Amino acid sequence: MRVLFGEGIVKEVETVEVKPLDFGDGQIAGTEIDFLLRTGDQVKYIYSQNVPIEESGQRAIDFVRKLYEDGKGDFTHEPVEML
Repeated sequence: MRVLFGEGIVKEVETVEVKPLDFGDGQIAGTEIDFLLRTGDQVKYIYSQNVPIEESGQRAIDFVRKLYEDGKGDFTHEPVEML
């Protein structure tokens, strides 16, 4: 699968995982999306705190579903920050 991460930055992705962002105290603080690249590197993002948890979770799931179905995805418009 190919993902556009930024202007002119396309990377081959092996796996993508959406998970809740938990700092260990049991409270969910946001949504994390992890990409395992074909090179073996891992890239992790969290959705902006300005996006409600329910919306960020749904956005991440929708992105992954579309990526799986199409084999390519544009991640440049997602409100995320790199971990």
